[in-house]
Amino acid sequence: MSNPDPRLPPHVEAILLDAGGVLLDLDFGYLRRLIEAKHSDLGNPDLARAEAMARREINRTVLAGARISEKWRDYFRILLREAGVPAESYEVIIDSLWSAHQRVGLWTAVAEGAPEAVSALGQRGFRLGVVSNAEGHVERDLRGAGFEGVFETVIDSHIVGVEKPDPAIFEIALERMKLNRETTIFVGDLPSVDVEGARAAGLGAVLLDRHDVYADIDVPRIRSLAELPALLQTED
Repeated sequence: MSNPDPRLPPHVEAILLDAGGVLLDLDFGYLRRLIEAKHSDLGNPDLARAEAMARREINRTVLAGARISEKWRDYFRILLREAGVPAESYEVIIDSLWSAHQRVGLWTAVAEGAPEAVSALGQRGFRLGVVSNAEGHVERDLRGAGFEGVFETVIDSHIVGVEKPDPAIFEIALERMKLNRETTIFVGDLPSVDVEGARAAGLGAVLLDRHDVYADIDVPRIRSLAELPALLQTED
């Protein structure tokens, strides 16, 4: 049996997944309410699209050498700009977002199709783990979203002291789960961090690109995690 996409390992036994942007989404409802509470208008109400554009710009800065952990505020400035929020409101909104993120988290909404996809993959016998750049509470956030007991390990960059795209964070997951890198893939949503990091660690990579903003990148892409089980269908 072989995987139909030659860019992936011919045989996949384990799947590591990002948390934010893949399993968990930014709480757009909270973001919308916060913007409105600060008496700011949304020129573009499609916050999910605005978020995708922010990720694309941050991806470019990381490719140019920036550290992803240093771009938190820039990410939200771009998101708010793309959403049509007046520039004079950016910093007060971002201050409130950071405070909320430290208290309860912002990436807490279950990504559409994620529970069903993860369940289907588990039923097919894939071993599952999480590797996430986070602030120390990603395991709590996954548990709150209903993913408790689903993953063999959850690697949080804040806790282990190394962040993607450094291949060392993937090595921690491989060691903890006793995985073979040749049969392991990683699913993420930021090419410069997730795809580059996974490939540097010797893993296959799949990019979750919901808004089709990375069409120029040579990597297997899915628009929803619900597409992953079909992508990994094998053929004779």
